[in-house]
Amino acid sequence: METLCDYVLTGNMTNQNAGYSLWCFAEKNGREYFIKQFLAPKFPFGDTVSSEERIRKKIADCVGFEKKKSRIYAAVNRFSDGNDVRVVDFFRVKSKYYIAMEKIRDLSWKISDIAALPETDRRRLCAVIAHAVAGLHEGRLVHADLKHENILFAKTPSGLVSAKIIDFDSAFTEDDPPLNREDISGDWVYFAPEVWGRFSGENTNLSCKIDVFALGILFYRYFTGELPGYDMSAVPGFTPGEKLSVGQAIWRGGTLVLKEELPEDIRRLFLGMLARDADKRPSAREVFRALRPDLAEEELSAEEAQPDNGKAEEEPRKEEKPPLRVHYCAQCGCQMTEEGEVCASCRKKQATSFFYRPTGL
Repeated sequence: METLCDYVLTGNMTNQNAGYSLWCFAEKNGREYFIKQFLAPKFPFGDTVSSEERIRKKIADCVGFEKKKSRIYAAVNRFSDGNDVRVVDFFRVKSKYYIAMEKIRDLSWKISDIAALPETDRRRLCAVIAHAVAGLHEGRLVHADLKHENILFAKTPSGLVSAKIIDFDSAFTEDDPPLNREDISGDWVYFAPEVWGRFSGENTNLSCKIDVFALGILFYRYFTGELPGYDMSAVPGFTPGEKLSVGQAIWRGGTLVLKEELPEDIRRLFLGMLARDADKRPSAREVFRALRPDLAEEELSAEEAQPDNGKAEEEPRKEEKPPLRVHYCAQCGCQMTEEGEVCASCRKKQATSFFYRPTGL
């Protein structure tokens, strides 16, 4: 079995539902993990073809990638309520980067499965998701790719179903949003109007409210099994039959169309979440309150906020320690103290494997 930094892979890497990455499961110290391999960037390990200038450029790109991802993962771990699946390790082996997260035993529910649940269960699961997103937003962290494929539904030890948010690789902080169109990733079905504005060349503000819009689309699907509709009949230049996303239609001046049979409070909530003006959308915390007005303390039950591994936390999280950075010799795998030093074991100066353990674990 292949081993990556003490993680023993239990299968082959696959790109099934993975976008621009590969993944597989692994074991370490008796626990199961999800391992994700990034397809880019690649560290110039063993690169004997590129010029020195090109190698320096590749290394600089990798260092920037390491810093950005380390910052995002530390924020996820710090602000997770237990339902934002925390990143255990972020590391590089030779030229490739990986992350490790605890394996979630997903129920593989489809949107139609959730839409068929009793209304009380749909409200509760949407509230669990909104609560998890609200935690990220407290850290000014934008997930930026909220969709059904990035929500896992799993049973807690008592049998209650909870929801887990995964895939933070489109995420950014509000003080460092993507500036160029090519830097914006995610699923266009869930893009907010201001994202389409950015695509149109306008300097729109990309904030946590794009997540609220995405949740509006997602929750509407969980309640109805369908996407929201829109009316473009009054929009000049619209070609009948042209396929648009809801956010794109609203950006171009279309009118949102929601099913009348929705519960009135839910319909009002969705209208607010899908507003064209981001400032008029509720916060994720307000969405949670609207879905769970029965909770005076505005918090989830211990069962609903189970940590990633399904085990209750024994004590409150202690004060965070500085993040751990370890480097391994890419030649023999021995631990080293600094990037590029001479390895005490094999006596070769090698590019080393980057390893980062985010804070908040």
